[in-house]
Amino acid sequence: MHSSLVSKFTRRVAFGVPGDQALPTDPVAWANAQVALLPPIDVLEPNGERRQDLPPEMRLLWSMDEVMHAFERHRRTARLSLKKAKELSTKDYQDYRERTIFSPYSRLEHWKEVQARETTALYGQAPVFERFWHFWSNHFMVAPGNQNNDTLVGPFQRSLRPLMLGNFREMLWNAVTHPGMLVYLDNNRNTGPNSIAALKKWTNNSINENLGRELLELFTLSPSAGYTQKDVEGATLILTGWREMKPDKWHKGQKLGTYFDLNRHEPGSQEVLGKNYTAHFRPSSKLEDLVTDLAQHPATAEHLAKKLCVYFLDDTPPAAAIKSVKEAFINSQGDLSTVHRAVILACWTHLESTQKFVSPETWFLQVLTLSGTQPPRTVPVTKNTPGIKTPYLLGDLGQELPRCPQPNGWPIRSSDWISKEMLDRRLRALGVLANMSQRNGQAMQAMRCIVAGSQRDIPPNEMAAQLLLKPEVQADMRLAWLAYFASPALLWS
Repeated sequence: MHSSLVSKFTRRVAFGVPGDQALPTDPVAWANAQVALLPPIDVLEPNGERRQDLPPEMRLLWSMDEVMHAFERHRRTARLSLKKAKELSTKDYQDYRERTIFSPYSRLEHWKEVQARETTALYGQAPVFERFWHFWSNHFMVAPGNQNNDTLVGPFQRSLRPLMLGNFREMLWNAVTHPGMLVYLDNNRNTGPNSIAALKKWTNNSINENLGRELLELFTLSPSAGYTQKDVEGATLILTGWREMKPDKWHKGQKLGTYFDLNRHEPGSQEVLGKNYTAHFRPSSKLEDLVTDLAQHPATAEHLAKKLCVYFLDDTPPAAAIKSVKEAFINSQGDLSTVHRAVILACWTHLESTQKFVSPETWFLQVLTLSGTQPPRTVPVTKNTPGIKTPYLLGDLGQELPRCPQPNGWPIRSSDWISKEMLDRRLRALGVLANMSQRNGQAMQAMRCIVAGSQRDIPPNEMAAQLLLKPEVQADMRLAWLAYFASPALLWS
């Protein structure tokens, strides 16, 4: 088994193997073991321990109670700021917004989540698991939106992690009914036209198709299934009344998170894909039945299998790979551990005949893994805090997590990331990372090994190999970074 193939495989399903660690002797078993467990996630140090120098408010939010309280605090603060606009000068108002909204919610809330995501990928127990989590958190996209939902984004994405060891139906149900998704796609405003709330004019809200459409288009069937606008409308009406429960004066003492508001739900039956969904005694069960049917639909298996293969293998993955993943999904009734193992096997089986131009985030993590460089550590307490910040560096690369511009997620096709501008951004980022590595003895040693030719696992292309032999490149590690990490071997996996 050639070491370069094993190295490529570890970068295909994870982020590579650090230079001071041996490559796995059984790559498939190595990867399979990592999707069979639930690794913890936090802002980590290289030793795998939680970073200790962060202030208490930088702790990840876990319980639904603290998530929803944080969400409501953000909303109240935003409402209060509108009143402050009438009382303060322009500068004082900008300072007030910076201190009360931009810093704690728009900046720090996302920084800690992105930092946890990146450091867990680098120093956590199972980088293969993290790679699959990146897929699912992209598939079920929730990003900062227009309802002050910043505190919901990270907890929603992390809520998918334990469900990766279950079946797809459970993950789909959680994703669709989680307050993060309900708020992001405005389903908390989705109100049936014949509901009690609408007829009695308790609300100005009406039908909102956002979640109903994405449930069919993105999360399950895909347009290739041939559903119609009528099916979108049926799914939307079934979703009416599903809202977020927050700690306000109208819901004191009630369980926070998600609830079904019968007063906003469209009564009667609704039709989706030729099936009527009716529930006289428990209207909320209509959504449960619809989610079950969509999760088990053959078109969903086809859509997910193809999307997983495009994400991990190739823009045009082999038909045999898609078939094997689809069969694993159907035969296991959507067991995700089984599906993940099928993807891993397909990656290994078709390794030499497929290639993937890695996304900015994956490439960034590969560079840090292979070079032994730590990600930027700066906490952006204010907008003027000096130092490099991970989300902004990713933004310079074209993928500013978690600010995905569309519900369909970040692009998964190689062709969407290949352009002169995108390549130039990676070169400029390498200059930044190389400067960081100058202060890291381990990173410098890793690059010296690469220049010396002892990094036999990832052969650079001929031009890069020639550059690495030049005295001026060997004398300047920044040039070595450019020659090596911008080579095709590291841009493609």
